Amino acid sequence: MNSFLLPKALREKDEHGNYGVWWHENNPGPLKKLPFISQFGSMKFSKVRIDDSMRPHLNDGIEIHYVNSGKYDWVIEGREIELLPENLSVTAPWHENGSISGIMDIGQINWIIIKPAEFSKNIALELGNWSKLSKNFQQNLGEMIGDANNAVLEKAKNFKKYFDELRNELAFQEEGFEIKVQNILENLFIDLHRHLSNKIHKNQESDHFIERLTQLLQADLTKKWHIEDLASEFNMGKTKFTYEVKKLTGFPPNSFIISLKLEKAIELIKENSTINMAEIAFVCGFSSLQHFTSTFSQRNGISPRKYQIQQQKKRK
Repeated sequence: MNSFLLPKALREKDEHGNYGVWWHENNPGPLKKLPFISQFGSMKFSKVRIDDSMRPHLNDGIEIHYVNSGKYDWVIEGREIELLPENLSVTAPWHENGSISGIMDIGQINWIIIKPAEFSKNIALELGNWSKLSKNFQQNLGEMIGDANNAVLEKAKNFKKYFDELRNELAFQEEGFEIKVQNILENLFIDLHRHLSNKIHKNQESDHFIERLTQLLQADLTKKWHIEDLASEFNMGKTKFTYEVKKLTGFPPNSFIISLKLEKAIELIKENSTINMAEIAFVCGFSSLQHFTSTFSQRNGISPRKYQIQQQKKRK
């Protein structure tokens, strides 16, 4: 935090060794003149502390967090995530979010809660009279914020400047600071719209990539693919291809191929509970029955034969 830019009173550490600003309902400070902002905080924690207000919660506005430093174990709509430096999270009023245990680790985090005039699952986002952003822009932004899958942006360091500017405008309250804050927020929302749009586009491309890869592999599970050849099918080098597959599936390419083979094996057993194991091994592209048995057992915690017996009992 650029603490030297703040008034002296805001640079002093509290009894916990932390410093910064936090304006809210019980301590509104400059927010009295900005009723569409229900909270603003920018805190540097030098010691780990418990803060019940940071536990998973709902609020009446769009909640945005930006991490300068440290690591925060967060949960958004039941999904556990790590908020790391240069990460930004944004949630809608109906998204439960917060620190899993209420623990605020050593580091620096910023947050703001903006209360729209209208915004719910069934009502389009309308920021209010303070904003000059178009109705269509606000509606599109609201749709993206309303999808919890878009809640976290990584490598979002350009948002740091907005929180720095907001903190200093609110702290010093110089002439016309209300207008400056409105302008900063509009620029923040424009950047947020662009980042969310790019993220959604990349996710769609990623989904298409995995879908194409899956179809290619499932077309002939017995084919012995070289990773270089697979990569060339997508106009990628081996390194980039391996990185993309692992990032999107959690498996390196060869392990992903094995997963598809095992999925097919399970499908065959469920369709025909008397099918021969050697036949499944061949159809699914395993080099031998022993290889199939050991791989199936390792991944599923049960041998394929025992799994088949389970399925036979279920049919009776």
